[in-house]
Amino acid sequence: MFKSLLPLCLVLLSITNAFGSMLGERITLDSRTLKEERTLQILLPENYQANKSATYPVIYLLDGDYNFNAVAGMLDLLANKGQRIPDVILVGIADKGTQSYRTYMTPNSIPTLHDKNVNGQANTFLSYLVDEVKPYIEKKYRAAQHTTIVGHSMGGLFVLNALIENPASFTNYVAISPSVWLADNAIVKQAQTNLSVNAEQPVSLFLSLGDETQMGQYDFINLLDLTQPDHLTWSFTHYPDENHNSVGIISLRDSLKTIFNGWYLPEKHLKAMKSANDIVAHYQQVMTRSSFEQSIPSASIKAMVRKHYRQKKEQDLPAFIDYASKALPESKRSLIAMQASYAGHFDSPKTELALLKAVEVEFKHNIEHIKSIASVYEKLGDTKTAHHYYQRALVVALQQKAQQWQLNIINAKISATNT
Repeated sequence: MFKSLLPLCLVLLSITNAFGSMLGERITLDSRTLKEERTLQILLPENYQANKSATYPVIYLLDGDYNFNAVAGMLDLLANKGQRIPDVILVGIADKGTQSYRTYMTPNSIPTLHDKNVNGQANTFLSYLVDEVKPYIEKKYRAAQHTTIVGHSMGGLFVLNALIENPASFTNYVAISPSVWLADNAIVKQAQTNLSVNAEQPVSLFLSLGDETQMGQYDFINLLDLTQPDHLTWSFTHYPDENHNSVGIISLRDSLKTIFNGWYLPEKHLKAMKSANDIVAHYQQVMTRSSFEQSIPSASIKAMVRKHYRQKKEQDLPAFIDYASKALPESKRSLIAMQASYAGHFDSPKTELALLKAVEVEFKHNIEHIKSIASVYEKLGDTKTAHHYYQRALVVALQQKAQQWQLNIINAKISATNT
């Protein structure tokens, strides 16, 4: 029975490899606002299918076809692997060529670059995003209410216009080297007249600039400095060693780290916290503030379990795991897995296995949980059962379109336990 799964896995693997170059899902919407078909590229977190009730902040990326792969790769390292920020849903907003893109990025009060007699349609495109794209994403996916819009150059100008015209549209606005210079810095005059943020929906603006000159951005910064708009938190970062193109990925990375400040706690900070309960309270506050729920970083979970052992309170650990699992429900599997790992080291692999098996059905869609069970069976010398669980892990990994490195690890384990 165990070996019968392998042919199926190989077929699924070939299918996965055939589509391995595709990042996420590409969908087409029939836009009522724009009166044309528009395309989105959507990338879900790698563990989206494994965590059935987690919710995710959403990043809306302008000029999506140009920027998508670079941003997706950065997010894979920053969120999925580095856990420096929470997992997010990435939505790339595709365009329809340079002229169309520039028209929709240009504010309504400013003439377009290709025709001085035709003004931009940024407000129309903003309506498309707010009235059509956002509702679609929120209905189809487990999207949190925490949203970020990112634009570079002309896209950055659109971001500033969106902030001025309808600041409640997004939670965070990231304008990278925005084309403030257009029409003699007309966006500055527009902001001076219209920029006002609702007290009930405070927002943040992140401005950045590479080594460019005469972009007009300092005039916009000067306006913000003089007026200090209420309920708007803003920052500006100059990257003198980056050019107009290279600054994009670096400034976005830094902006996201600030947006999700407190998600990752350095080792020194974790050690300074007096109790594991303090760590739980910290993450409850972080996720309440940003309106999402997902498993917290593994380093923080390890610190909570480790504190019990270092403080000689191992006997309190089961009660704490139960409490923390209720306080941070999306972290339950990770908490139990870490508890089991420590039990395997300080007690026995049998104790570790019992903890993992107790919630096996609940986490049957989680690749890491299945692999953990397989690993313990290996420790116990039961390679036949370990092989079975690694095969199960592969099936789930293929169903969830796991990354190739994950498939490589599981396939290696299947070969090693095929005795």
